[in-house]
Amino acid sequence: MAVLFLALVILAGAIIFSAQNASPVTLSFIWWQFSASLAIVVFLAMLAGMVIVGLFWLGMGLKKGLAKDARRRKAVKTDVAQP
Repeated sequence: MAVLFLALVILAGAIIFSAQNASPVTLSFIWWQFSASLAIVVFLAMLAGMVIVGLFWLGMGLKKGLAKDARRRKAVKTDVAQP
């Protein structure tokens, strides 16, 4: 619940920041240029960050789940092997 509240506070802060900084900006990378309002750029950067963190979180959860399953299989294997 606390994580959801923190996420909503960060989202509200980003929305307020974006609304106050709606001036157009130009992003340049090598030969690629993109013009958009700062609000869109901030939103896309925040969204990209959330996706990256979500992927890391998913990977950590899968790793922990696989390790837990391996421990469970090992415990069952040793229990079955006992006479």
